Amino acid sequence: MSKEKGIFFFSKQNLVKEDKKAYNREETKNKGKIMKKIKEICWKNKKTKILTITGIISILLVIAILAAIIILNYQNNLKTTQAEILSQEEAQEEIPGEEISMEELEEQVNEQAGEEQQTEEIKEEENTQTKKSNGKPYYIKVNYGAQVVTIYGLDSDGNYTVPVKAMVCSTGEYTPKSGVYKIPARWEWLRLQGYVWGHYSTQITGNILFHSVPYLKKGDPASLEYWEYDKLGTYASAGCVRLTVADAKWIYDNCANGTYVEFYSSSNPGPLGKPTAKKISNMPDELRNWDPTDSNPNNPWHTYKEEQEQPENQVNEIDEENEGTETKNEIEQITNTEQTNTEITNTVQTNTIAENEQVNEEVSNVQENNIMVNEQQDKNKQNNQWKKANIQANVSI
Repeated sequence: MSKEKGIFFFSKQNLVKEDKKAYNREETKNKGKIMKKIKEICWKNKKTKILTITGIISILLVIAILAAIIILNYQNNLKTTQAEILSQEEAQEEIPGEEISMEELEEQVNEQAGEEQQTEEIKEEENTQTKKSNGKPYYIKVNYGAQVVTIYGLDSDGNYTVPVKAMVCSTGEYTPKSGVYKIPARWEWLRLQGYVWGHYSTQITGNILFHSVPYLKKGDPASLEYWEYDKLGTYASAGCVRLTVADAKWIYDNCANGTYVEFYSSSNPGPLGKPTAKKISNMPDELRNWDPTDSNPNNPWHTYKEEQEQPENQVNEIDEENEGTETKNEIEQITNTEQTNTEITNTVQTNTIAENEQVNEEVSNVQENNIMVNEQQDKNKQNNQWKKANIQANVSI
């Protein structure tokens, strides 16, 4: 009996062990399936997260780009509006200069390339001599063939046909050869290529500007490149339109943003001709380092002109005195001449009278001789007649 119990207990233990093993195997399988499902779910969630994160980042980038574009547009519009307000006010205050390089200017232009262009090119009208008003008082024509800038004003019909001012200029290789542009901006001092500075710089399009002959230092009107100043009126710049300081300031002060600028070429300088610029390279340093047309009160050309005018006035007074003396001498000479002529006339008249009297005497003598000859001839005739009568009497006897 005990043996049977022992065998039964042993077999029961074996059965329990086998059940446990089977259960463990089943549990392991279930755990594997669960882990597999968990991994699948996690992988799916990971993909979703990556896609979600990528989408969010893309949206943020698009929003950032749009915001940057909106900010740039707002800044540009704000600058343009401020410039137009300042140009419309007739106050004599100078617009403060802003340090900007030609490279930065080019970057600004490139940033604005995809946006509305501030310097849009306008189609030319059929009659180039008649331009309709665009609400600005002046129209600028740059003749790069004759190196002359002519400013036109409005006539009674609202066309730009009245020549107002002519300026000698210098253009260059990259100067526009045609087209009409609008002035978008200006700077009192602008850094140009070669680290030189342009005074009273007015933008035409891109990096093409009206400005003075270059200066070596910003804000220093006594640092002029005088050797370049002597080239005014010739083909000398890189592409900008160089002017005297006075002419550059006139455009800076009087031609508001939006003013039309037209480029063309002709040997005819225009209705006002071509002005000339003073040659200054041979002058002393204290003079040639300044633009002679600069209205700056420290410009030594002002006192130099006064010094030159004083000797000229003295010379004029001496000339007037000399002219007075010469006039007196001329009057005396004329008087003497008249007296001499009178004497000569009297002498001639006297001689003529004497000659006439002599001729008359000779004529009277001739007449007397003729009378005597005639009387003698009459006597001879009478004698001949007497002789003939005597001969006839003798014959008859």
